[in-house]
Amino acid sequence: MKPMELLEQGRFLGEEFLLWLWMRGLTEGGTSAIDGDLSACFLDDSIQLVSERGDVKELSLRKGNPTESREAFEALSRGMRPSKSKVRLLSGDMEWTFVLNASTLDTSAMKLPPTQSKDPAGRVADRLFLLEEGLAHLERRFGAFLEARTQDPEAMETMLREWVRGSLTGVPAGEVPWEE
Repeated sequence: MKPMELLEQGRFLGEEFLLWLWMRGLTEGGTSAIDGDLSACFLDDSIQLVSERGDVKELSLRKGNPTESREAFEALSRGMRPSKSKVRLLSGDMEWTFVLNASTLDTSAMKLPPTQSKDPAGRVADRLFLLEEGLAHLERRFGAFLEARTQDPEAMETMLREWVRGSLTGVPAGEVPWEE
């Protein structure tokens, strides 16, 4: 099997991971649920949703608070899936922001916390440490997600579906175009 075919087959896992991060950011304050990890992770001010069916194949929501918008939850309820998002990770007084691609689980455009070192070699060492630290926080979250998903995949799916449905409550009847 070709590498791109393998990536395409595993894409659902990254999409589910982004959705899980999204849910935990809004319902659990972005915590990882890992003992000793006091960091927080949120989807930030940019999210891209995709679908293979329907008239709209891609929806990009930016600026403001798109992860709490009615448009985002309507898109999710119609079967669109998160494909890419800007992520904000906080740990103590350090903050990382980056774009996470669901299909490949790669990060891009990472902004690191400021370094304290003044000399060039020290700054490079600090930046490498901060890069590894930020990615380690993300990897721990991915590990927690995989553990929860493998323990009970049906419960994970049910939890995510109920979260999306519950996030749409509060929308007045008749304002949701697919409900009669």
